[in-house]
Amino acid sequence: MLVLHLLSIGLWLGCVLTEALFERALLGQGRASELLLADLHKRVDIWVEIPAFMAVVVTGGLILAQVPPSFWLALKVGLGLLAVLANSLCVGVVFARAKAAHAGQWERFEQLDSVQHKLGAIVLVGMLGALLVGLSLATVVKAGVS
Repeated sequence: MLVLHLLSIGLWLGCVLTEALFERALLGQGRASELLLADLHKRVDIWVEIPAFMAVVVTGGLILAQVPPSFWLALKVGLGLLAVLANSLCVGVVFARAKAAHAGQWERFEQLDSVQHKLGAIVLVGMLGALLVGLSLATVVKAGVS
């Protein structure tokens, strides 16, 4: 289960970083590029990102049921849940941004884009924080220290 959890985290993190590259490359390059960006980001959310972070939640929950509680574990889970919650909200914003782009509501697109990037930053901070705490926990467990 741990291997599936780690693979899911890797897929999710890779997806978030890839989307950041899409945003960097296409945002501000004209309305046609921003419409392409909105559609591309929405498709990636549907087919990759949502399944990836849901797999992280499911595998993490299954692992959590088998390990003793600790402060560091609670911190890791809390950071991971922050990332999942922010990403869930971000998906809604990505969908609304695509809708605004298709309706030609570019002022609304800009507003949603700003919110989406702020949520994306929270996702990344939560993910990286949980990953760092998880790696520290793994090191401690491997060393036999509790």
